[in-house]
Amino acid sequence: MSLHASMNITDQLMSRYSPLSQLSKKYLNQVIKRSKVMTFGGGEVVFDKSAKRTDTYYLLKGALKIKKNIISSTTIDSADPDCLFPLNGKMPEGVTVTAQEPGHMLAVDGVFLDRALAWTEAEAKQDQEEKAAKAEKVQQQPLQVEQEEDVAEVVEEAGADFDEAYFDWMASLLEFPLFFNLPPANVEKVFARFERIEVNKGQVIIKEGDEGDYFYLLIEGGARVLIGGDESKPIRVSKGSYFGEEALVSDTVRSATIIMSEDGVLARLDKKSFQSLLHDPLVNYVSLAEFRKRAAEDSKSTLLDIRSTAEFEHSPLPKCLHVPLADLRDKIAGLDKSATYYLSQEGGRRNDVAAHILYQNGIQAFVIRDE
Repeated sequence: MSLHASMNITDQLMSRYSPLSQLSKKYLNQVIKRSKVMTFGGGEVVFDKSAKRTDTYYLLKGALKIKKNIISSTTIDSADPDCLFPLNGKMPEGVTVTAQEPGHMLAVDGVFLDRALAWTEAEAKQDQEEKAAKAEKVQQQPLQVEQEEDVAEVVEEAGADFDEAYFDWMASLLEFPLFFNLPPANVEKVFARFERIEVNKGQVIIKEGDEGDYFYLLIEGGARVLIGGDESKPIRVSKGSYFGEEALVSDTVRSATIIMSEDGVLARLDKKSFQSLLHDPLVNYVSLAEFRKRAAEDSKSTLLDIRSTAEFEHSPLPKCLHVPLADLRDKIAGLDKSATYYLSQEGGRRNDVAAHILYQNGIQAFVIRDE
């Protein structure tokens, strides 16, 4: 039995915590699945001053003493309301954290959590659009839509609401840094167009001189790249690499030959989908320094925080407009369309969803992001 199961760390439990409570059930379960359980005994040092805090931490049981210096320390108990939020702000790097009693905490992959929050919002938006389209169709073809709804009910009753294998496939693709800036609204669409193919050692994937037709991700295995057919100096590529984009972007022939060095798995995307979904920029980004410069020069520049009300009240951001992402569509009419909105870094990947919503309503927006 895993630690998660033995300690009853379920979606029902973790849905009490912020911002996990904003996740749809399927994404919450995946976040929990990718998290780590940290156990500790009374008096044990959980983090020393030099320890890195690389995850998002939730105290689920026990009490911790956070010591900043010789005379300054605070104690936090899992029963405290503040523990419904991440502890990172209370135990930054450079302080010592000691367990007052036995307990455990959940270390959540912050990057994956950020993406899952954005996926949830994008999925909600897609559901709204589908309902609106269905309502319009009902007016035009009521009998046909009723029949379609009957089929949908059968599928839902059969338990087809969540394809875990597909989600794992999608998550494996998102391990590629290439997709870190992919607008969440396009996540399902772009990955639905990727084709998974199993390949064998010695198989030629790309041949020099051929026209570009696909973009490739190397999911498993390794390959070698030959330029000019020279086998004496091959370039080795391994799991996590991608190739084939140059010919698609420049609309030229392949400049090298790529041959599998071992059995493996590839994901490939056709040229048209690559250009429309990955190559064409959909969201504009600016650095924090660039935002400050623009704000000083333009009185219409507005800093926008789209976190939930609970997150904002727990950690407020001064001198900004706060509109929770869940309410943004309803608040669009009240926004100044002559202003330029800059989405604060606190919103993480959810900012990409917000930018899409603003763009679709004729409002100029930029996401503040420092790499």
